[in-house]
Amino acid sequence: MKRLFMILAVVAITVGCTGWRHPLLRQAWEKIETKPQDAKTILARVGTDALTEKEQAEYGLLRTMVAYKLSEKVEDDSLISASIAYYNQHGDDWHRGRAYYYRGAIRMARYGMNTDAIKDFKMAEFISEHADDKELKSRVYGMLYFVNEIFNNHPQILRYAHKRLDSSIELNDSMKIIKSLMDCATAHADIGQKDSACIYIEKAINPQLLSFARETKLMVSMVSESSQDVGYSYLLSDVYARAASIYQERGDMGKAVAYVKKWEETESYENIGFLTLARIRKIQGKYEMAIRLAEVEMGMEGSDQKTRMECLDLLSELYELTGHQERASEARQQVKAYNDSMKYVNQTMQMVEWQQRFDEVRQTKEYYRRTTRMQALTIFLIVVVALAITLGTWWHRRRVHRLSCQLDVDTQRISELRTKIEQQERSGEQNGQEMARLKEELESRMERISNTLLVGTQMFNQLQQRQSIADATAKEQQCLVDYFAQLRPKRWQEWGRKYSGLSTAQYIFLIMQDDLHYDDEAIAAALNVKRTSVRSMRSRIKGREK
Repeated sequence: MKRLFMILAVVAITVGCTGWRHPLLRQAWEKIETKPQDAKTILARVGTDALTEKEQAEYGLLRTMVAYKLSEKVEDDSLISASIAYYNQHGDDWHRGRAYYYRGAIRMARYGMNTDAIKDFKMAEFISEHADDKELKSRVYGMLYFVNEIFNNHPQILRYAHKRLDSSIELNDSMKIIKSLMDCATAHADIGQKDSACIYIEKAINPQLLSFARETKLMVSMVSESSQDVGYSYLLSDVYARAASIYQERGDMGKAVAYVKKWEETESYENIGFLTLARIRKIQGKYEMAIRLAEVEMGMEGSDQKTRMECLDLLSELYELTGHQERASEARQQVKAYNDSMKYVNQTMQMVEWQQRFDEVRQTKEYYRRTTRMQALTIFLIVVVALAITLGTWWHRRRVHRLSCQLDVDTQRISELRTKIEQQERSGEQNGQEMARLKEELESRMERISNTLLVGTQMFNQLQQRQSIADATAKEQQCLVDYFAQLRPKRWQEWGRKYSGLSTAQYIFLIMQDDLHYDDEAIAAALNVKRTSVRSMRSRIKGREK
């Protein structure tokens, strides 16, 4: 029985620490990347009525992922939108980023390149970068590369090609590195940087990298559950096709033809593109074969505008070379019609400007987020310094006030003691002990005042000799002021009538200015301050005038 309780306790602690997950949902997560069809079968067995709010959000994300991976048509995105609403409030960045990514994917699959899909991808990009989710970053960069490629947004194409390459290097995934290198090569070629394109494609064809890729397990997103050799052949044909295309555009037909031969040896005719082959056949003088290849490329579904325009340009040249002038003229007119189309251009500019605004807003928010703590710390330090200055000033004035009050008390007490001693001597009623006590107290207080006046005299002599008193303590400064009050009573009374609430330092300033006739430079030297501080003190004293 005791052992049973211990087992139950261990189970309770484990569940409490790791969190309980629905067993079917856990199984679906295990299958979703490698066997999405099995994950779909598992999700069909989940009873949605008994799910918690968190499990419902997870279920919606899994259903959307399965639909996207199996290329199923999704009528609406309400399920994944509900998941996003939950993750925005309660979820972690891992689930939240993927929810935005797959909602953008199904929106793009259903509606095409609309703003909502792009916005979801940009949100997924922001979340993945903030959380440093390397796997999600690689997927998002690949999707944004594809999106901008459709719109011929070359700066963004190049940007996301390099970001995807950096992400692939972080993942240490040779397959993704090769594909990212090919994307970088294509992006540089599209903006006319042929030399850079050749550098990147040569890196992709590096035998050591290709050999390592052959030994690496292929990603399911690149090739479905096929053998490793077939996947490697697919990748190799893609690399050779890109190399042939880039060198053909560069004008290096020797290397282009060499890579076409290597591509043909892979026995894969899907990656090189009929347009590249048509250009090579044209250089070889095989015009009829080049025309057939270009026409096939034109008739393929899913061809983007850029490819169609390049095909038409090539066909117009080939038709002229073969004597078909009417067909050449018709091809040129179609090219002109494409160039005159403003709808696509407006949509392209809209997407470009929208992405730029999104990035600017995100960067601005990130900047303010990073500087908020620094601003708070700066304000805190300013408050602390101001408080310290205030407390220091208060403490200094308190000590000076106590010294001044003590001196007044001593002076008044000395006067009282002398009066009592004189009264006892006149009356003849002399009490020996009482008289000794009064004289002892009188001598003590007179000695204290004498010390104060002595220190004040020394301080005043230093000022007369133009020596610095910057190192004087608060007590010594007060002694100087008390001594001056005894030395120049009329001027002291004049200051009392003219000013109110002056500090010890301000009285010392008046002593140097009005009595000793110091100029600003001499005052600054005596107090070891800057001349601007002298002018500031003079203005503050002037503000104390009654």
